[in-house]
Amino acid sequence: MTNQTAINELVNTNDNYRVIGISTVHLSENDLALLEELVLIEQRNDELDGMPFAFVGKRNEGYLLKMYESFDLENIKITLLQDNLYTIAQSVLNAGYRMIEFDCDANVYDCFPCCQ
Repeated sequence: MTNQTAINELVNTNDNYRVIGISTVHLSENDLALLEELVLIEQRNDELDGMPFAFVGKRNEGYLLKMYESFDLENIKITLLQDNLYTIAQSVLNAGYRMIEFDCDANVYDCFPCCQ
């Protein structure tokens, strides 16, 4: 049985964020290499210091990126030379999302180039 009080509390919380699925075909080889590097940093429990990502994780189908509310290139210590990843992340934040699920089976978007 569902507890209606719990449902009401969870539905009305402001401690939430939106997630979008984006196909991995939009990630270049350089983007994938950077994500792999960031996953290793995350696995070592190192700080993603200066990065706009609060969390980077890998799964069989792709990657999960949780982002902070702002995306400021001037404060990023690791240079994001990978234009696709930066453009996608910036666009996603501007659209009101805070997490990207890069998945091989997710939507392909006309607004982003396909690399694979």
